[in-house]
Amino acid sequence: MSSRHLNSLIDKLLLRAKNQGDRPLYYFLDTRGREYAHLTYASLLTAVQQLATWLIDKTASGDRVAIQLPTSPEFVITFFACLYTNRIPVPLSSPNRKHNCEHYQRIFTDCDASLIVTDASVRDLFDKEGLSTSLPIQIFPSLETLDSLLSPIDRQSNEIGFLQYTSGSTSFPKGVIVSHENIIANQKMIQRTFGHSSNSIGLAWVPLFHDMGLIGSIFQPLYVGFPCYFMSPMTFLQRPKLWLKTISDKKVTTTGGPNFAYDLCVKRIDPASLAELSLSSWDVAYNGAEHIKLQTLEQFSNTFAPYGFKKSAFLPCYGLAEATLIVSGTDKSEEPLALTIPCSGDEVLDADASQQKGNTRTVVSNGQVMPELSLRIINPQTFKECPSHYIGEIWIAGPSITRGYWQQPDKNKETFIYRDGLRFLRTGDLGFLDSQQRLYITGRLKDLIVIDGKNYYPQDIEETVKLSHPALSEVNCAVFSISGTHAQKLVVVNEVIRQFAQQIDRYADEIRKAVQTAVYNHYQLTVHDTVLLPSNSIPRTTSGKIQRQRTKLLYLLQQLETLETVNESI
Repeated sequence: MSSRHLNSLIDKLLLRAKNQGDRPLYYFLDTRGREYAHLTYASLLTAVQQLATWLIDKTASGDRVAIQLPTSPEFVITFFACLYTNRIPVPLSSPNRKHNCEHYQRIFTDCDASLIVTDASVRDLFDKEGLSTSLPIQIFPSLETLDSLLSPIDRQSNEIGFLQYTSGSTSFPKGVIVSHENIIANQKMIQRTFGHSSNSIGLAWVPLFHDMGLIGSIFQPLYVGFPCYFMSPMTFLQRPKLWLKTISDKKVTTTGGPNFAYDLCVKRIDPASLAELSLSSWDVAYNGAEHIKLQTLEQFSNTFAPYGFKKSAFLPCYGLAEATLIVSGTDKSEEPLALTIPCSGDEVLDADASQQKGNTRTVVSNGQVMPELSLRIINPQTFKECPSHYIGEIWIAGPSITRGYWQQPDKNKETFIYRDGLRFLRTGDLGFLDSQQRLYITGRLKDLIVIDGKNYYPQDIEETVKLSHPALSEVNCAVFSISGTHAQKLVVVNEVIRQFAQQIDRYADEIRKAVQTAVYNHYQLTVHDTVLLPSNSIPRTTSGKIQRQRTKLLYLLQQLETLETVNESI
């Protein structure tokens, strides 16, 4: 069996299990931060070899295997067992209601899954909805009675590592084809950017089905050779203080998450309760996957600096599933950099100017693009390359750009474009490069609001709306435009916090007037409609991103359950 035909991550596991088998690789923590399981390199390999015999009995080489398991040893073992046996793993979140079951049925059909590995709770939910009989569902088995497959199955000509279904913030999720070459290329980029070594210690709470959790926290420790601790996403959301306490107790060097994670810590943690905390070991606090706010970085730094947190530890980065993961990242030794630009979203930026006329917005630098990648800022109307300080669509080419979408030839032709002899990914993200070739993300092309010839970014308007009234301050908001008779019209859909929602008849007019006033004062825009919803009503992706296009569709179909509608039905 030729080693060149083996999965490189499996090669890493085989090598490390042989040379440092007893060294712990992954630790799993319960809801109180206590270790309930761990995997060494050797015990992981043994478990993978045992599950391999079970997989080859139920599937064929090249089959897709959907994984719907929580953050756990079982998830990790199943994923690597798929690679070991030349099956294609498809990591997915788990359903929690009927709508989700139907959603996942579509994904299973899309990838033609031969097997779904899950736990009893998910199987029972599919049973309850009468769907399990049509699905090849299996609960993760007991490994004790299984024999071991001692050699990996040669993957021959199969270059597919796994399918990463996109979050679907603007459309139905698509299966991104991530190759083995993509994985290793991106691992090199992450290691260099984060400065990882065998002395690093990781901590992760981001779901393992998410590319940030999978590639950044499962693959990277194995690739480099350092341990990583895992807590469940729900544990973090319910007890963010435990995240910081674990950093302190375990001397964690690398951990992070989307911007909201840092916001949550500031809002929910009482600094007075942190007397024994030390965050001095934390030297990579990555921030990505959503809009990065300078205010969040400053508030977090100011709040936790007395406990050893260094502002220079912040590492804003940019990445996406279609590029495997990381595309750009800041220098880990420097504090975050931000620029002030015109708020109207005009194409031409004077980003280096110290003063700006009119309304402005602050954008945080996502750092330098990986040297292995080629990045262009392209005008999406003319397809001409933009000079520095001009906003355009971000196009990327290089070894970590994935093979495309599973069984989506038309979408692949639209998204992956050949230019200057290179195969570019059209990211759909808008941004610009400054004079030092640092990348700044300004928004999503599909979400961009154009009214009277001016561009507006929904996240800016959403922040203004949230600040307009106490009822809207800590809940979700989605802003979009719809076609009017003569021009585009602005629509605001906002959840309302419970204490105001319970008295919506009293507060509805006041809230709507506050929204209209704030938006007009900041942007000189008239709000056509303000829709008020109960909390947790606005559609979001599995990683928490607002689905503006989905919200817009529900609005147009008159399928949003407004607070007034809910109250009328009670």
